[in-house]
Amino acid sequence: MRRLFILSAIILAVSCSSRSSSGNVPLAEDDPDATYAVELIEAGAKAPDFSLTGLDGKTYTLADFKGKTVVVDFWASWCGPCKREIPNIKAAYEKYKGDKFDVLSIAVWDKPEDTAKAAAEHGVVWNQIVDAQKIPTDIYGIEGIPHLILFGPDGKILKRGDALRGPGLEETLSKLL
Repeated sequence: MRRLFILSAIILAVSCSSRSSSGNVPLAEDDPDATYAVELIEAGAKAPDFSLTGLDGKTYTLADFKGKTVVVDFWASWCGPCKREIPNIKAAYEKYKGDKFDVLSIAVWDKPEDTAKAAAEHGVVWNQIVDAQKIPTDIYGIEGIPHLILFGPDGKILKRGDALRGPGLEETLSKLL
């Protein structure tokens, strides 16, 4: 039993140290000198900004959504669970969209043409970034998708991860908005 405990502690220590020593990544695609250390940014933290081009050709930053509660959906066209989350996100967008709420989908680890096709097929009509690759996932410490992050009007992370999937998104938003 003691060996199992020691082995578990070693595995935990190694996995924690590998995450914090992952290095730095570009903070914005147009500023390769700006970097942010890769680590999981928890709820309550002020989120670092990013600058990425959307499907519409517009450059989006997190600061563009200041003053709004915004759900950022990290997904890919090849990801089945990501596509299964779209109806939940769509329902939230249709119910709450406006001056106080918005949604931004960020396609990661995907080909822009595949993302655009999947977005059209699934009725994604909100703001979309289609060629982010791994920039935002490195910034926010995301290792798997789908991954949702809920930002408050002040740019702080309110909630992230599995708690926002499925009915969790509507439950959270109904309390906030």
